[in-house]
Amino acid sequence: MAGPILVVDDDLFFRNLATDLLSRRGHRVVAVENATLALEEVSRATFDLVLTDVVMPGVDGFALTARLRERDPEQEVILVSTRDDVQGSEVALRLGVADCLTKPIEESDLLLAVDRAMERAQLRHERARLQDENLEFARFHNLQQRCLELLSHPDLEWLQERVIADLGAVCDAQSAALWVVDDRGDLALRSYRGLLDKQFLPEKMSPEGPLSLRLREAAPWLARDERSPVLYVPLVATGEVMGLAQLSDPLTGDFRLEHTRDAKVLADFAAVGVKNGRKLMALQRLGLRDRDTAAYNLSYFTDYASKEIYKARRYGRTFSLLTFSIDNLPLVRVRLGAQDAKKAVRGIIKALSKIIRDSDVIAKASDQEFYLLLPETDFFGAMMFVRRAVAAVRDEPDVQDVEQRLPLALVGGASTFPKDGEDFDELVHRCRRRMDERRASLQRRLMLDGLPFWDEVDLLLGTPNSPRLPTDDRAEPSRRGKVADVLFDELQVEIARELVRDPGSRGLLYVGGPEIRADLPLAVGLEQAPPDLSSRIYLLGRRVDLESHAALTPVFLEGDERVARHEFILWLSESASYALIQRRGRGATWGFHTSDTAVVDGLISKLQAEYDLQPY
Repeated sequence: MAGPILVVDDDLFFRNLATDLLSRRGHRVVAVENATLALEEVSRATFDLVLTDVVMPGVDGFALTARLRERDPEQEVILVSTRDDVQGSEVALRLGVADCLTKPIEESDLLLAVDRAMERAQLRHERARLQDENLEFARFHNLQQRCLELLSHPDLEWLQERVIADLGAVCDAQSAALWVVDDRGDLALRSYRGLLDKQFLPEKMSPEGPLSLRLREAAPWLARDERSPVLYVPLVATGEVMGLAQLSDPLTGDFRLEHTRDAKVLADFAAVGVKNGRKLMALQRLGLRDRDTAAYNLSYFTDYASKEIYKARRYGRTFSLLTFSIDNLPLVRVRLGAQDAKKAVRGIIKALSKIIRDSDVIAKASDQEFYLLLPETDFFGAMMFVRRAVAAVRDEPDVQDVEQRLPLALVGGASTFPKDGEDFDELVHRCRRRMDERRASLQRRLMLDGLPFWDEVDLLLGTPNSPRLPTDDRAEPSRRGKVADVLFDELQVEIARELVRDPGSRGLLYVGGPEIRADLPLAVGLEQAPPDLSSRIYLLGRRVDLESHAALTPVFLEGDERVARHEFILWLSESASYALIQRRGRGATWGFHTSDTAVVDGLISKLQAEYDLQPY
């Protein structure tokens, strides 16, 4: 059916005549008596042709035509007038009307003019439809190409960057973020771009809880914040959640229906790409393992580390590199044989594999040295891992079998990006320096590992007649002897200041003494500490008047004479390691203090075991 025609004329007879004549030809006709009503009709509907009288009260036909052309420059208009000077007039030519007819109008002339105008209108409609179809085809072709590329590149790092770039492009979004499921099933932030501030993006989200229903529907949903509409797009492959994208700041001011539709198509392909990428990575890992130990080879590890360095630089993240060495493996091989040496190595790798996460990577660098990469792990976390690793190795049956005949000299070192370096070689160098420090540590030189906490305290404190402690230029200094009576209190004050200055620094602090009092310098200094203090702080001793404290955890040890006779501070953090142990006497205070990380860590570990305190 032909498109609608609007007839505008203050003459009722002409309106009825034109309506009857055009309706018989199959046209839909709307007739009004003035330009004001005509403009109202045009605002509600689109007309292929407007047939209007020139001379009308109020707004005349010329002014109406001008208003119509402002709305649609290609609007077909036929002017009708009793004046014979309208046809070919300068005003009509300037307005670009389709035709000018003079009343009284011959039926054939009117129908001919209308048919010509309607034919031009239909041609324009057809041209616009073809243009829309071409644009739609080009858009779908572009979408198809993007989807195929997501399936043809299995590299996860490339995929994570490309997914948010493509989603942003098809949805005209200036900002985008992507969370991808990790090995523990959480959605971890992997990529972001645009106007987003990283501090407002959660590092991890659980796919359960409030998100669960939305993710299972596998359909995009729209939300709004104070700044911009936000489109969330789940990545789901065969019912398995692979990720979640967040799009915001659309160029058009809002997300349209076609944005949601295209995002859904792209997300389905992206989910399959991510799933395939994870499978390929698993296969690559299987093919790049050492045959004897199942650890990865060094080539794969360095490639993996380079990608982790790129991600850390790109997104301001951190990770830690650990090195472990069996210093006396050649001696084990000579005394016990090659098979026992291999058994020890396999046992160590097996023990480490039990405590690492799926995202952690362990590699064999040489016969006696191993590397570990821990993504999203700060330096304090790396130190705690070294402690857990050594304990796990000691508990491994294969290692225990070898150590019954010859103890293994296992030493570990840690470094963190970017704190200790910004490339792989720098991080390895820093690890080895810390391994050297542990080798030279008082912990190894005095063979303190097997001693209980209070036995080690007695050995370290000694007596005025005890021999001097062994020293090594590579180790941190350790001293024993007379100490100032005020040292214990002054150290608490300084540590409290440091904790308040840097509340985000993670660490462990144990302060022990005869009594737990509210006026202890540490308790007073932390009264104004922020509630989100990252360090864990414990007071050990007999209860006096400290019932509760926002920043401190009291551990009441009633009747323990060893605690009653000593005072100690054990502090291990990302930036500091320090131990002070002292025993007050009648004449002077006798003490031991050190910044040797291995000794401090060993004392804390044994203190936790002695009083069944929870490890960090």
